[in-house]
This record gives sequence, C-alpha cells and structure tokens, in this order.
Amino acid sequence: MATLLEHVRSWMQCTIAEFEASMEQRMEHMMDQKVQAIHKHLDAFELRVLKRPTPTTYVSSFQTELASLWADLNTLLAAPETEPESAPTTPIDNTTLDALFRDEMQSPTSSHHVGKHPRSSRASDDTEAGRVSKREH
Repeated sequence: MATLLEHVRSWMQCTIAEFEASMEQRMEHMMDQKVQAIHKHLDAFELRVLKRPTPTTYVSSFQTELASLWADLNTLLAAPETEPESAPTTPIDNTTLDALFRDEMQSPTSSHHVGKHPRSSRASDDTEAGRVSKREH
C-alpha cells in the first residue's frame, strides 16, 4: 500500500508541475496578445496625432493682445479722479428703521372682518364688554 501511495504521490507531483507549466505558458501568451493590442492602439494614436496640423501662433498678434490687456488693467487699477457722489439715504434709512422699531402695531383691516364678531369661547375683552352692555339693555 505504501508503494502505491508513493507512485500516486509522484504522479500527482508530476501532473501539478505540468499544469503549472501549461498555465504559465497560457498566461505569457495572453500577456503577449494584450501587449500587442496596446502597441497597435498606441501606433494608431501616434498616427492620428501626427496627422493633425500644428497650430500656428502669431507672435505679433499675441503681443498686441497682451498690450491691450495691460492697458485695460492699468485703467482699472488707476485711482478715480473724482469721488462719485452717492444719493442721500437718510430718509430711506429712517423710514426703514421707523417701520421696524416703532411701538404701535396697526391691525390689518379687511373688508371680510368688518362687522363680524368672534363666536368662540375665547372671546376678547372688547367682546365681553359688548355682551355686558347688551344684557343691560
């Protein structure tokens, strides 16, 4: 039985070694194919790049444009000769402050509320005074 196990073990080791070698060859072949495909794509890209016309840069037009930009920048950075007068804002500011901070609040008047009395149990003092005067009559 031990002899049989020795033969099977050597056969298994030989089979594993053959499988590893064949897998390594397959991987190398696949990698070669991928590298070739990448090289084809790079070559095609290089051809497309080489076929493009080179952009022409006119230095004189670039210099005139740059000079124009410098002139615009100088005019923007120059101090103004006269101070611009601003419109007086005190009446507007006072009106705004008065509207925001006055003590009395005006109740909104609506044509729907004129002559109507609340009918809830939480009536105001004015309604209670009205009811008392109504009972006295």
